[in-house]
Amino acid sequence: MASPTKYPNGLRVAVILLIFFLTFQPSKPGYDENVKQMKQVLGSRPPRCVGKCFSCKPCMATLVIPPHQRMGERISSHQGDDSYYLLSWKCRCGDKFFQP
Repeated sequence: MASPTKYPNGLRVAVILLIFFLTFQPSKPGYDENVKQMKQVLGSRPPRCVGKCFSCKPCMATLVIPPHQRMGERISSHQGDDSYYLLSWKCRCGDKFFQP
């Protein structure tokens, strides 16, 4: 086997390549999963309703369940699944709802 002194440039190139590839490795193996999880949480916080209810006060964030559809008006393919409803945030003042 050849001694490292015969090939100083080859050893130097190998060390530089090793350092180069190690610096571009992600520091945490689950980094992409954490970013996806953070994006899924987006929208789960109540909106700030300042100025959304025009001159009506107090304007507060409220979770709203859409009204049930009658049996003849069903559009979705989930026939009989009445337990699933989308929740959405709205700004509410009195009995009026406003878009946040």
